[in-house]
Amino acid sequence: MPAPSFAANLCVTRLGSRSLERLARAPEEAGRVHSVFERAVNLHWHDGHLLTLQGPGPLAAPFAVALASLPSAAALAPGTIVHRYDLDWTDAESVPLDARAGRLAFRAVALPAAHGALTLRTGRGLRARRALTASFAERDAGAFVTAATRLIGLGEGLTPAGDDCVVGALAAIHRLAPGWLDSGAALAIAEAAKCRTTDVARDFLLEALAGRFAEPVLAVLTAPSAAHATAAARRLLAMGATSGADTLNGLRSACRALASHPAPVPIA
Repeated sequence: MPAPSFAANLCVTRLGSRSLERLARAPEEAGRVHSVFERAVNLHWHDGHLLTLQGPGPLAAPFAVALASLPSAAALAPGTIVHRYDLDWTDAESVPLDARAGRLAFRAVALPAAHGALTLRTGRGLRARRALTASFAERDAGAFVTAATRLIGLGEGLTPAGDDCVVGALAAIHRLAPGWLDSGAALAIAEAAKCRTTDVARDFLLEALAGRFAEPVLAVLTAPSAAHATAAARRLLAMGATSGADTLNGLRSACRALASHPAPVPIA
């Protein structure tokens, strides 16, 4: 029995420049619905990665596209075929989602601490998180890779807490020490992402390795003052059950250690 097709027009209002390229290159049968949630619909795109449909607002993933309105869950059941012509991005605003190298305009202590998931506050999760923090203090990029790969897949949900923490740390690295991770280190983290975690978390991690992040994460990194940074961090905290908090914790730990020494520290 053939899979059902989507029969409505999805008006794209905002998307990242990379997502725009993916839409433009898509074949007629562009993808299928992967999973459906109240505030997002994940499409398994033709290139093997996810494209997330969301409603209006800041892009919650580097692979998200904002629609004028999100269709009902009944209209996009898992497995439904989505054609290229189902999405209209003619008048969409394209925005860069890259974390550009530079200093912070605020002290990292302006970022509030967050409790995050219990997974990262006890047992194996706590040990791995402490090892991640120690890797920054010791300027040991190899230790960072070891700790990061231990965190990947740790926790529950669409994006496990450990993955969120690593994404936050990678955001700080791209901003403050972009030469720290060489291709071998990035490959090790990418391989862990591909085999140890969920599809959604995998794509967050792969995008993070490439230097692309959700808008709420970028808003923290590029905040022009401590007050703006605190406000942006609180908006990030509101994302998901604990995803925002775990992302912020990874970002905050890395920023505190790297902010005063932004020069690249390559892996030997």
